Amino acid sequence: MTGLALLIPELLLLVGVAWALFAERLPGGDRGAATVGAALAAVAALVAALSPVGASLFDGLLAMDGAARFARVGVAALLAVWLLWTAGRGEGRIREAVAFATLSALGGMLMCGANELITLVLTLELATMPAYVLIGYRKNRPQGLEGALKYFLLSMLTSLVMLYGMSFLYGISGSTRFDQLTVASAGSLGLLAVLMTYIGMFAKLSAAPFHYWTPDAYEGAEAWTVAFVSTVPKIAGAVAMVRLTAALAPSAPVLGSLLLAAAVASMVLGNFAALTQTDVRRMMAYSGVAHTGYLLLALATLTPQGSSAAVFYAFAYAIPSLGLMLLVAEQGPLVEDFAGLAQNRIAAAWGLLIMIVSLIGIPPAIGFFGKLSLFSAALDAGLAIWVGVAVLTSVVSAAYYLRIVRAAFLASGEGARAPLRPAPLASAAVAACVVAVVALGVATGPLLKWMGPLGL
Repeated sequence: MTGLALLIPELLLLVGVAWALFAERLPGGDRGAATVGAALAAVAALVAALSPVGASLFDGLLAMDGAARFARVGVAALLAVWLLWTAGRGEGRIREAVAFATLSALGGMLMCGANELITLVLTLELATMPAYVLIGYRKNRPQGLEGALKYFLLSMLTSLVMLYGMSFLYGISGSTRFDQLTVASAGSLGLLAVLMTYIGMFAKLSAAPFHYWTPDAYEGAEAWTVAFVSTVPKIAGAVAMVRLTAALAPSAPVLGSLLLAAAVASMVLGNFAALTQTDVRRMMAYSGVAHTGYLLLALATLTPQGSSAAVFYAFAYAIPSLGLMLLVAEQGPLVEDFAGLAQNRIAAAWGLLIMIVSLIGIPPAIGFFGKLSLFSAALDAGLAIWVGVAVLTSVVSAAYYLRIVRAAFLASGEGARAPLRPAPLASAAVAACVVAVVALGVATGPLLKWMGPLGL
């Protein structure tokens, strides 16, 4: 597989977008578009998994290395799961949601290989702009429209700051290519360029203190759209952060301190703010801030081991988070809505428990091995104190995650929501998340080996 054939996975997603846009004139209608999109995304994940490592496209603007291959497979596979659930449970007109989510995943897959500033910006906006529309997808929900507007304004403001910083990087380095970026001779201007560039990246990943409107956006949106927005684009964002950090770290040693400060702020603020939430969407928004903090802790090591751990952890967090939010879309947004789940849907209740176990970081789930890999990288880099902070905040996270489990298994089922209508495709999507949490946790070693080392 060489040349443009390397982009076959992205072209398959583009076919899925076209199918969704013309769904009303094609067999199956809206749900047919979701089903076809899920099949195409699954094939795209398989093709991406078989793609060679070490190739590049467009004179090196896109690099198809191990990290890009791993993340492209992850993005396409999770898109397939989300579309499968949408085909089973989606109500009303969903064709545009299918198209927007597929476009976002397409941008994310391209961003995984971005090896130059302009390419990074273009793919980053392609991955995130459709997500803002998904937040406010139902026009009859004022809260969703408000959340989408807040998300959009914050993102646009921080994107402008990021672009301004990148213009400084270009002026200092004389190039936009990652392998030629340097701020070594620019003094305070170089530090300002790095700071402004990372402000935009932090906002895209909802890292503190640029997370401010994320909980409002998630609360106003429907849970099934939050399931996609809060997970799939962040895998690609993690790879982009790794590439950018690898380019700038040699000439900007202060970058490690910047990443560490954002990591600690995100871990502490995210976990403690989530403790008081009763809406699972807001809880998962703050939880996402905390998990971004863990990811940044690994990246702050400025080592190849930390970079690999950061990319792997983004994937390890996305799987159970996607599955949990899909269950929220079925049961209701409040913790109390899960009361009686074990009585009405015992399989869903046990699946919920397995995904919560992974999010907390308990073996043998993939979340445990994700945290183990990034904590090991941080310890090897001499960040023992901050690893202690991460472990303590992980304990705090158990308090709010287990409230959902308590409601599902121990709360009275009186007045609880009646069992949902059978939906085999939706059940298969949630089951896929549950199986992946356990199976990929056992296969962590081979997965990291398959990803390969990342340079820093």
